[in-house]
Amino acid sequence: MKSKTLLVTVAVATLLSVRLSQADVLELKNGTVLNGKYVGGTATTVRFEVNGETQVVETSQIIALTFTTSSASTSAAPAAAPAAPPKPPAANITLPAGTTLLVRVMDSVSSKDKAGTTFKTKLEYDLGTDAGVALKGGTDVIGKVQSSTQAKRARGQSTLDVRLYQIVINGKQIPITTTGYQEAGQKAIAKAAKGAAAGAAIGAIAGDAGKGAAIGATAGAVIKGQTVTIPPGALLTFDLSNPVTIPAQ
Repeated sequence: MKSKTLLVTVAVATLLSVRLSQADVLELKNGTVLNGKYVGGTATTVRFEVNGETQVVETSQIIALTFTTSSASTSAAPAAAPAAPPKPPAANITLPAGTTLLVRVMDSVSSKDKAGTTFKTKLEYDLGTDAGVALKGGTDVIGKVQSSTQAKRARGQSTLDVRLYQIVINGKQIPITTTGYQEAGQKAIAKAAKGAAAGAAIGAIAGDAGKGAAIGATAGAVIKGQTVTIPPGALLTFDLSNPVTIPAQ
């Protein structure tokens, strides 16, 4: 009996450091079972509240004290913050027909090249619409010789017709159709700049026009007795013949 009483005493003493429960069961040796709330105690007594009245019970008279519910004084866990709504997927952007592409030539191409010969250019600035940026400056744009003739004599004429036919984004090839090229003079650059995305400065683009190498002897595509050459670094403009939809990036 002493061993059992000591066990209860130790248990009660331990409970002094525990948060109190709201509805507990106290079982006494005389067969009485009290349903209420444990409200404290010492190593020798237990204070137990039943129907608003507090009783002090000696631990030697207790068989068991059972906590049946969580503490009423325990603070409720804070509600989880609502999850942020998922971002809407980026939308595709369609560049309308007539949009001007200002590109810088990377590979030399001339009237000596046969129809079908391809060459590489890069978009000179971000290009977009009110819906956002469709193409980043530096995007690869592939050109192709549409037709060419090379003069064999001084009296003959050399001609060169090149078009852009493909935009490459992250390895994906997007077909396009354009008009023939124009050497990027001030007027052509001003027109191209109207389609530049926000942040592109017309003055900065125009200032680069003088850095592009001249095409042959003139800006024309027909030159008597000479080879028409578009060298690396030349700035050219092309207009889209048809709308093109750029996938969201």
